Amino acid sequence: MPHFPLHVRLIAVGKISGSHFAAASTDYLARLRHYLEIEVIEVRTKLGHGKPEAQALNAEGRELLKHAREEAKLIALHSEGRQYASVELARLLQKQMDEGARKIDFVLGGASGLSREVLARSTERISLSPMTFAHELARVILLEQLYRAGTILRGEKYHK
Repeated sequence: MPHFPLHVRLIAVGKISGSHFAAASTDYLARLRHYLEIEVIEVRTKLGHGKPEAQALNAEGRELLKHAREEAKLIALHSEGRQYASVELARLLQKQMDEGARKIDFVLGGASGLSREVLARSTERISLSPMTFAHELARVILLEQLYRAGTILRGEKYHK
């Protein structure tokens, strides 16, 4: 049973293709379930299906938002978002819970990023780094940081 009264949904464009990314993702999801409820929803990429990139990006955005819950805080992973240290991310989650939020949806775009519609709907934007990562790696990094936040909030030794 999760320790924190928080349900996190990671809504991402694309599937994880590399076995090493899939293994890491599976591992962190299993670890995270000791701290909070989490689910991953993958939407199909629209790039490379005969649409101009802007149309594909907007179509992906609509698909992402179909899975975003109205009652959830929507946090977009975006290059222009705020960068958080691990302890700060843990504090952000704690603040959300203290303010009564029980559902947080993270959205992670594909190769072209996130549509303006998704960014406009988000309540927060987070950047994992000033560097650019493959979306599969960004997903693993986010899952690891959420796991780390759980250990920080519980006072466990994983975070150093």
